[in-house]
Amino acid sequence: MLNFLPPQALTSILILLLLFLGSPSASGELTGDQVVILANRNSPASLSVAEHYAALRKVPNDHIVQLDLPVQETISREVYDRDLVQPTRQILQERRLAQRAKVVVTTYGIPLRVRAPQPTDQQQRWMKDASERQELALRHLEKLEASLNQLAPADVPDASIPGDPASKSQRSAPASDSIDTLVERVSQAIREAAVRLSQKPDRRQAEKDAQELTRFSFQFGGMSVFLQGLRSLPPADPQRAQTELENLRRQVASADTMFRFLRENPSDTNRQSAYRLVERALGVQGIWSFAKWEMETYSYKEGDASLDNELSLLWWDQGKYRIAARTPNPFHYENSANQNPPFPLSQLLPILMVSRLDAPTPQLAMQLADQAVKAEQNGLLGNVYVDARGLPQGPPLSYGFYDQDLRDLAELFRRHTPYEVLLENTERRFSQPGEAPNVAVYVGWYRLRSYENAFTFNPGAIGYHIASGEAVSIHDSAEPGWCKNALEHGITVTLGSTGEPYLDSFPLPSEFLGLLLTGRYTVVEAYYLTTRYLSWRMALFGDPLYNPWRRKGLVGGQAWKDGKTGLPTAPSDLPFNDPIQTRQQMKEQREKALAQISRFMEQLEHRSRELAH
Repeated sequence: MLNFLPPQALTSILILLLLFLGSPSASGELTGDQVVILANRNSPASLSVAEHYAALRKVPNDHIVQLDLPVQETISREVYDRDLVQPTRQILQERRLAQRAKVVVTTYGIPLRVRAPQPTDQQQRWMKDASERQELALRHLEKLEASLNQLAPADVPDASIPGDPASKSQRSAPASDSIDTLVERVSQAIREAAVRLSQKPDRRQAEKDAQELTRFSFQFGGMSVFLQGLRSLPPADPQRAQTELENLRRQVASADTMFRFLRENPSDTNRQSAYRLVERALGVQGIWSFAKWEMETYSYKEGDASLDNELSLLWWDQGKYRIAARTPNPFHYENSANQNPPFPLSQLLPILMVSRLDAPTPQLAMQLADQAVKAEQNGLLGNVYVDARGLPQGPPLSYGFYDQDLRDLAELFRRHTPYEVLLENTERRFSQPGEAPNVAVYVGWYRLRSYENAFTFNPGAIGYHIASGEAVSIHDSAEPGWCKNALEHGITVTLGSTGEPYLDSFPLPSEFLGLLLTGRYTVVEAYYLTTRYLSWRMALFGDPLYNPWRRKGLVGGQAWKDGKTGLPTAPSDLPFNDPIQTRQQMKEQREKALAQISRFMEQLEHRSRELAH
């Protein structure tokens, strides 16, 4: 009897059968009582969208937070901190939602972007001082290079000296080369000098020169050089030397902790202490690096962000992350699976997952949730459209890498689902009206901020276009970008950037959609497991609780990522510290550490003098 049905209807029936016969979903899935909804009290439509979503997803009414915000898409950092962050923190604390709320929904009427801050007068003075320190560090490095070349000159090339031939040729380059090149030349000169001195026939002179080399090395890299095996002569007492090395390692680790507290609490006094500390621990190259960090941080060159991406760090004060650049996302599956992550979640303030119910009209914003629920009930039907460019595979996170990942996505759907997959693997795009009907999923690139009306989106459709600035505006009627126009044409979930994001900010399509195909993750969880940065320019549009393949299990843990890794832990199941308690603990740690700075600096000065001589 099925033979008499048209192919499209047959495919739909097969999809429905597979959807309802799949494996059960994992426990701990996000629910409405873990969601907080932000509404702008100055926009009646914003409150309507918030109330509609709360009723649809059973979000308690006291989880709707009304804020007094401008009715515009872009706000200043000052307005963001004063009128959004502080009131939201206070309300969540008063309503005892601070430890419960893991997801934030921003609605129609909540601003879309946060402008970069402007440097204060104090920060401008710090940048001037940092620039002067950079110049002094540059001169010091040049003198070190000359002194090292005099200490252990190389008259002819020595094949016994390890090193990169390219770096040797760089040593003859003029001092006007980049500072990074100069740092590498000095580092190489120290290594080569150590080898030459160890080969000197006059041992007394070699020992004397080795002491001088130790002094130069300390000036260059501080105490850290002794942890990198740069000692010129083997120790007479290996056991004692090992004990000494362990003590030194602990001191350097303590210095790193102290430096972090000083950097996170900038003041004129703390900056002076930070520069003294970094000079002892990391030498002149550390001074250069810290000065460079200050210049980049306080200029706020890349300090703008999507409001939602910034809001992920609601509980974080400014000193705890760098506003002037993107912040690595601890939820990304590669970071959360790391046995020794640079930022263990158990020690962090909570990170919130944020998604936006926004569109050109409030009705379309409400429809994002309505369509998601409809697709969950009836199944996400339609075709899968993948628009690659036929580029050869390249190194990780390159254009070629993303293009191959699009082809991998097409293969994933073909091998593990009954969906019809249409792959365009040339420079041509799905661009003509009516060319891509019956869309369930679309991912492709690269037409910059010029939406092409080729798509007819089914209820629940998910798709995004990998290109810069596709979410610059959602409400400007003349906006040509992907997100505004796809939302206007009925897509249910999309994502894009409010400015130049750089390619690796986009989730890899096979990862984001691959996780959704397992049926174990909501849209917002799959997004936060595969987006690499926070406090940046990316935004997710759609119902965060939408799980299009719940209980279907179309893709298992072995199929996802071709068996390279098991399924990651859902962010909702990861440690989520009480932000009020954690902030208080951090405050006490900070005050204790800062109170110990003077004594620690005295100990470090004494230790530094011992090592230098």
